[in-house]
Amino acid sequence: MNRFKKSKYLIIVFVTVLAVSVLLVTTYSSAIVTKLGDGISLVDRIVQKPFQWFDAFKSDLGHLTQTYNENESLKKQLYQLEVESNQSQRLKTENEQLRQLLEMKSKLQATKTLAADVIMRAPVSWKQELTIDAGSSKGVSENMLAIANGGLIGSVSTVEEHSTTVNLLTNTENSDKISVKILHGSTEIYGIIVGYDKETELLKISQLNSNSDISAGDKVTTGGLGNFNIKDIPVGEVVATTHSSDYLTREVTVKLSADTKDLHVVELVGNS
Repeated sequence: MNRFKKSKYLIIVFVTVLAVSVLLVTTYSSAIVTKLGDGISLVDRIVQKPFQWFDAFKSDLGHLTQTYNENESLKKQLYQLEVESNQSQRLKTENEQLRQLLEMKSKLQATKTLAADVIMRAPVSWKQELTIDAGSSKGVSENMLAIANGGLIGSVSTVEEHSTTVNLLTNTENSDKISVKILHGSTEIYGIIVGYDKETELLKISQLNSNSDISAGDKVTTGGLGNFNIKDIPVGEVVATTHSSDYLTREVTVKLSADTKDLHVVELVGNS
């Protein structure tokens, strides 16, 4: 009987020790697992960080590339619109200049006329000369006058086989001696173009053949005398008349009829 009680007691102690041991092991293992889980989570975050940064960078780069491509596309579209607009405006200007030339051509007594496009006008000599795409092969000669934008703009200077240089009235060193006619009422006063004042942008006429009155607003046309023998081409309008110090000569300043700033088409006129 005592042996049985002793065995029972040992079993209870054993079970109790086993239970406590299991409990301790379980609690300790749980702590280890928790710590281990925290460590793995930290490592995972550290490992994932560069990939997350790279994904964000790749996304930003994609947006940047898309924005750049859109910007370039818009630039091309804008450039194309500007080109088309400029071409349209140029065509309108050329058409208007051609209409003016046709109207003037029908009024002039010229046996030889020729229309040509302006192909070169250098900035350094913008007011001195321009080049057109017609030359001796098309019948251009050095005694022809150039008209555009409703009036006289200059005269033929140098003739090549396929091109011609036109000396403009706005050339301050103009020495072509084109004859002009000033209309004062029913009176006609002849003179010579002697230069151009770039400060006032006015043409200068001198060597007048008469002392008759000349007033501001009097019309000026080509005289048809000398080498350039086409008359009645509009030249401009009188602005003022000045006398030399000895009152022996007069100089007339004239505002040009034609706008020489924007020239696309030029008509050459002359008599064979």
